[in-house]
Amino acid sequence: MIRSISLKSLKNKLFYISTIIITTSAIASYILSRRTLKPIFIAWEKQTEFVQNAAHELRTPLTIIQAKQQLLLKEPESKIIDKSEDISLTISETRRLTKLINELMVLATADSNQMKLKKEERNIDQVITEITTPYVEYAQMQNKQLKLELNCNKSENIDTNKITELMVILLDNAIKYTKEGENITVKTYTKDTKAIIEVIDEGIGISDEQKKHIFERFYRADKARSRETGGTGLGLAIAQTIVKAHGGTIKVQNNEPKGTKFVVKI
Repeated sequence: MIRSISLKSLKNKLFYISTIIITTSAIASYILSRRTLKPIFIAWEKQTEFVQNAAHELRTPLTIIQAKQQLLLKEPESKIIDKSEDISLTISETRRLTKLINELMVLATADSNQMKLKKEERNIDQVITEITTPYVEYAQMQNKQLKLELNCNKSENIDTNKITELMVILLDNAIKYTKEGENITVKTYTKDTKAIIEVIDEGIGISDEQKKHIFERFYRADKARSRETGGTGLGLAIAQTIVKAHGGTIKVQNNEPKGTKFVVKI
């Protein structure tokens, strides 16, 4: 009798222990699988969002172009001078569409690790001088001042065309968000064997929350920007891609007392 009770008790204990082990294993497997698949889910969500945003950005200029062309077809006898505004808008949207497609191609190439850099040994200060020279006059035309403080005096193995593209993105943003009478400064120097490039403006600045997303694709810090003054929201994403391809980093900081500072390390 006692032996029978002991066996029954042992069976019950084994059953409970087995249940606990199986349940614990199932829970652990679920948690581990969720952790393992989480990066995949995040990547999938980002890819889906990217495709949706790209489709939206492409749809807008195409809709405008189609509408304007249909209007032109309704009045085939009209003179070009009478429809110059519609034609001009169509050309503008075509250019914007071309720019967007080119930017999407750059990002697609980077995502597939097929971005090819044509590197050469170049003096950083010399390269920055060549890039910024046209912008000095461009800023003056808007009653703004672009100043250079170049103290790097170091050569790096870089793709000059890509660095030019990077600087154009940063300078365009700096000038765009700087008011008349304010300054934009481009600095270069060396720190911890790395070449540092800073693009500093005295503009409206970027909030801490916006800084978290500023390099995301299609993100616009200023939601109120019109299509005439704003871009596609891909510029800074491309800038980050270029810097990473050179094994460097790019960060955004506050400029005191106001404005924004982009710091590139190569």
